[in-house]
Amino acid sequence: MGYLPLYLLSPTGYHKQVFSTDQIRTTRIRILLAEDHPQVREQLTARLNREPDLELVAVAVNSLQALQMAQLYQPDLLVIDPMMRDGLGVATLRQLHASLPNMIMVVLTAVVDTALKVRLKEIGMEHILSKGIPTSELLTELRSAASTLPRFPG
Repeated sequence: MGYLPLYLLSPTGYHKQVFSTDQIRTTRIRILLAEDHPQVREQLTARLNREPDLELVAVAVNSLQALQMAQLYQPDLLVIDPMMRDGLGVATLRQLHASLPNMIMVVLTAVVDTALKVRLKEIGMEHILSKGIPTSELLTELRSAASTLPRFPG
């Protein structure tokens, strides 16, 4: 653990305050994208990379990669398609929810039917979005989901 002096501005002028590196909060939201459709993956990657407060830490093309990369990178948010062609999407979500309970999962799917919503809610998924959502709304939803993290003030 290190220490970092910061000079903060108050009404009476600048004052020095020392923080431990454990107290320093990152301001960027770290995201893992798990999407098997190349065009959707490329469009989302390009859009997320243009946002200064978002950091795309990894991109997975199947459920196994999503599991491995989530464990390796420990992102704040996982944006995942539960219907990837490997057929392991919902099982992957269940496993990730159990192993990384602080990671927020945002489900992005082409098919949002009642049965799928029920299955996803049963395993703790709160953020279920349609792939048809406008990009600006998706970004708003990602930021809103991240605001529930302890290190992002609400």
